[in-house]
Amino acid sequence: MENLDKNKTGSSLDTPPEKPDKEIQVLWREALRAMSLGWDLAIPIFAGVLLGYVLDRWLGTGHIFTLGLLMLGVITAYYNLARVIQRLRKADRARDKERDRKNEKLE
Repeated sequence: MENLDKNKTGSSLDTPPEKPDKEIQVLWREALRAMSLGWDLAIPIFAGVLLGYVLDRWLGTGHIFTLGLLMLGVITAYYNLARVIQRLRKADRARDKERDRKNEKLE
């Protein structure tokens, strides 16, 4: 028992974990944004088709609302995609500028 107690006091579990580097945090944040792109594309398209189908059945209009809201969903999905890409490019430019400033200070 004494040996186990001695090992516990000297273990690395007592020390707090190291904080991740800021670059790693940024990398994870960007990875999560990239993974959410699938949802940003799928949800507007699926919602448009579903709502169009319900409206077509309710009003008896064939496939007019389904096709119309499908197109609206596709346009909305690609608009969301363009916004995400624009945000990523802006963040990338800001990181490049910060990196250039650091390099100038080192020289």
